[in-house]
Amino acid sequence: MDKSLYSKVKIEDAEEICKRIIENATSQADSLLASAKKEKSRILCEANQEAESRKKEILKKSEIETEKMKQKIFSTLNLEKKKLFLEEKSKFIESILEKTRAMAMEFRKDPGYKEFLEKAILEGIKVVAEKEVEVLYSALDEKIIKDINVANAKFKKSDFKDIGVIVQSNDSRLIFDNTFSARFKRMYEDIYMDLLRGVF
Repeated sequence: MDKSLYSKVKIEDAEEICKRIIENATSQADSLLASAKKEKSRILCEANQEAESRKKEILKKSEIETEKMKQKIFSTLNLEKKKLFLEEKSKFIESILEKTRAMAMEFRKDPGYKEFLEKAILEGIKVVAEKEVEVLYSALDEKIIKDINVANAKFKKSDFKDIGVIVQSNDSRLIFDNTFSARFKRMYEDIYMDLLRGVF
């Protein structure tokens, strides 16, 4: 064979081989590129789904926390509201009780005060349950006390200014304080609760 022809064949073969290699390489590269694109799409899709899922989860948690905070705020506000309401009630009730105390001091001038003292003395005698008792009275009631006669009771002027009396045994072991302040103290809780239920 002619050397130049042989060389020509060789060159043509080499070009064909190169062409095939390039075609194969291009085909493989295209295939790899297509696979890479698919993988990229899948990864992006999964990432988006994950991100969306996380976003929903975060939003849900955020909503739950917000709701909890709202409930806490409303609960605190309601407690404060009740507290203020009770404070106002208490102030109002105390003002009523203060007026009652003031009115009690004025009761001395009432025609029914003598009868009130007699009942307070008899009640005290019943509680002390002694044959003889001492009745301590306010100096402010001296004129009225002179008109009251109770058997087995010795009357003794005292320095308190309250209306009512204190009844005690002769040895002072048994004492029943039946002044307005003491009676008021004994009834205070009941009076307060009645007013609390009735106010507003």
